Amino acid sequence: MSDSAAFQEVDDAVRQDDMKRWWKRWGTWVVGGAVAVVVAVTALVGYRQYDNAQRATASAAYSAALAKIGQDNAAARAELSRQAESAPAPYNSLAALTAAQLLDKPEEQVAALEAVSAKLPPELADLALVIAGFRSADTPKFEATVARLDPLAVPERPFHASVTELQALAAARKNDLKRARELWTAIVKDPASPQGAQQRAQAMLTYYGPGEGK
Repeated sequence: MSDSAAFQEVDDAVRQDDMKRWWKRWGTWVVGGAVAVVVAVTALVGYRQYDNAQRATASAAYSAALAKIGQDNAAARAELSRQAESAPAPYNSLAALTAAQLLDKPEEQVAALEAVSAKLPPELADLALVIAGFRSADTPKFEATVARLDPLAVPERPFHASVTELQALAAARKNDLKRARELWTAIVKDPASPQGAQQRAQAMLTYYGPGEGK
């Protein structure tokens, strides 16, 4: 045997002894760590499958409740109220938002929408308040309800065009047509405004005319 081969054999033996000592000291931890990773991955996959199944069930239940609207509003609202308490997100929020709109009187709907908005995610909270504004249109509290929407009229808020539309309607009802025209014009000129809002604003401008000095 050559010297190099002998040295290699000794080196291999030393390495094997080192490996045995290392494994004796840390092997249990390595195995335990590997098992923990496998368990964690399995749990994560299982949770995702469970979560997807729960969401699919909630989606089907929400759709079934919506199908009852117009046929049996009381039953639809009762089912949606249950889902608001127990369904996973976002169906619990959607159910709460929809259930509030199924109360008998506009005043009750407005009060329920304003109350539920505090429990909803930000964008849905804004939506609840805007719907409350529209539902209050035929109630004595319309102007007061719209006035509370002022913080939602800034361009950064998702439903600012709808709030501006409500503000214009409130101004028109007070016979402040100058202010109403300014607001409708702002909606028409805002490229971020939804097409429906722009069309309604343009229709109101046409209906009320250009105003003095136009």
